Amino acid sequence: MKRIFLGVYHPSVILTYIGVLISIFGILFAESLYLATILLMLAGLCDAFDGIFARMYKRTEFEENFGVQIDSFADLISFGLFPAKIYISFFSKNIYISFVLVSFYILAVIIRLSYFNCKGSEDKLYFTGLAVTYSAFFISLYVVIAKYIESFLALPIECLYIFLILVFLWNKKIRKPNLYIRIAFLILAIVFIALLLI
Repeated sequence: MKRIFLGVYHPSVILTYIGVLISIFGILFAESLYLATILLMLAGLCDAFDGIFARMYKRTEFEENFGVQIDSFADLISFGLFPAKIYISFFSKNIYISFVLVSFYILAVIIRLSYFNCKGSEDKLYFTGLAVTYSAFFISLYVVIAKYIESFLALPIECLYIFLILVFLWNKKIRKPNLYIRIAFLILAIVFIALLLI
């Protein structure tokens, strides 16, 4: 029987879809830095657990390949465009510096995602360079610390974005987090959200 719509609507990709919808909402409607940061963390958690969730289901080869591709497109929105929007909306002071920084940041995300899509095989234990998902952690950490320690703002957030650009493209192996580390990130995200809401 011919399908009516293109795409995969298997439960294995539901977390990826939820994460990207959270990010789109954040890009379009987040009018406060703290709300945007919370949404970025939620998108990061969806991405951290979507692979584990997907592997719980029996999938065809096409569904597995689709999951890999849709995850990359979701990452581009959630950890490329969304962090760029956060910078422009809440931290940008100079239009020219902002343009250069955001351009290189998004370019680094695109290069990283495209490189690993072309490479085909993925190391089960190690990332090469830092996964773009970690932008959610580092940006959230910066915002939480800056909320409570005003002197921390002496370290411009531009330094963080430059750091992310470099480590996304770094040709160095970094061990992937196991389930316990992912749960630790979940607990840390709950703490961060509580601190931003207080």
